[in-house]
Amino acid sequence: MRYTINFDCKTGYVKSDNTIPMTFRISINGKHDYLNLGKRINVDHYDKEKKSVKQGIKGYSTYDTFLTREKKVVQDIFEEYSKRHEVLTFAKLKIEYNNSTGKVKTTCFYSFVDDTLKYEKKYTKLADGTIKYWEDQKKVVQSYKSKLSIHDINKKFLDELSFFLKNEGYSDNTIFHVMSFLRKYTKKLYSDGAISKYPFDNFVIGQPKKVDIDFLMPDELLSLHQLYESGELKKIIKKNNKKHTNHLMRNYPIGLTYQNVLRYYLASCNCGLRFSDIKRLKTKEHFKNGYIVIEVQKGRLGKRKTVRIPIRKRLLSLLDLRERGLVFEDPVYENSHTNNCLKEIAKIAGIDKHITFHTARHTFAVVSLMLGIKIEVVSDILGHSELSTTQRYAHIVDELRDKEMDKWDKLMENEITSESQEQVTCSSCENVVMSFEKGIIRLNSLPIVCPYCSNSFVYKVS
Repeated sequence: MRYTINFDCKTGYVKSDNTIPMTFRISINGKHDYLNLGKRINVDHYDKEKKSVKQGIKGYSTYDTFLTREKKVVQDIFEEYSKRHEVLTFAKLKIEYNNSTGKVKTTCFYSFVDDTLKYEKKYTKLADGTIKYWEDQKKVVQSYKSKLSIHDINKKFLDELSFFLKNEGYSDNTIFHVMSFLRKYTKKLYSDGAISKYPFDNFVIGQPKKVDIDFLMPDELLSLHQLYESGELKKIIKKNNKKHTNHLMRNYPIGLTYQNVLRYYLASCNCGLRFSDIKRLKTKEHFKNGYIVIEVQKGRLGKRKTVRIPIRKRLLSLLDLRERGLVFEDPVYENSHTNNCLKEIAKIAGIDKHITFHTARHTFAVVSLMLGIKIEVVSDILGHSELSTTQRYAHIVDELRDKEMDKWDKLMENEITSESQEQVTCSSCENVVMSFEKGIIRLNSLPIVCPYCSNSFVYKVS
């Protein structure tokens, strides 16, 4: 690394007191920049031609001693980087110099994050959900330290923050996400030269713990489809019992909201699209020759991939493909409101599970694999970059398969008796159409076609 350090003041920056800033003109491998030394000198005391302090002026020796000392500081920084075989940029040089001389400029870390998020949202098409995710992590850090400089983040700070979060009862995965947030933005600060040391060089954040995936079984998915097609949800009225309420607002048809939410939730169950993609799905833009073709964002890093999803009958019945804008023109509510509605819908359907919108994506993956669709196809439709990401769903199917096969042990142990069996008899020819273990089917009713007389009927499950 070739470098030169010369005293060279910018005489064009004269203040009202007739002073100019004292600066070094630094050259690194042929490129030049100026380093402000934090002091000023009277413009008449500076020799522009010789680029030096004029001899004989009052305080000459003080200036000379100051310049010699500051030049030694800069030389030491160059030597240190040379020993470590690191490239020293002008930005890093200024930070190192300011740190060494106590001239550190305090920059608020939270303001830096806010400004970066605004930039990313405008120029990198970062999804609103991703923006909110990073903002949520920022709030967690702020709960620990309301004022935080970019220079305050070091290994000691990370250790203390981690200890604080554990004592406050935050889960290991939440702590992982908070540390990932700090790692993302301190890495940017370090890359930009705003900080001289990367705080995560000696701090390992580990990996997130795997959590159980919530999803619907095929019979539960079918029961929701039947609930939607029956239109029973539309009949639900929410009564407003508050006094002094306008009589027109006393009864609210909340069931219409539930029906609408269930519609786009089921659509996601049948195609695997995320909430953000369902919300922006457009007829003319995203539907081509029997396929949904849409560019989706993958994860919080903002990577994008175009997926092609074949449209089949069940999915088609949930879509409105008339020539207009959004497929779901009825309001696609915000995620929190959607999830509140799904919670109520699950109760109505008798499904004892914690259902959020993202369970639709999990349901699509698990049910697809249970139906025998190749894992490579499922992975491609979901937009996964790595097949290993999809493998976690295959493990779930394996666990379900093992659990179901345990019934052979029950058979060998004579645990499945006639008393534990429920038989379905045709209402027309009275032949036994099917039998199953009581309690295993969680549907309220089963649509059945008799194989003997072709009679169609609905069997009420006891």
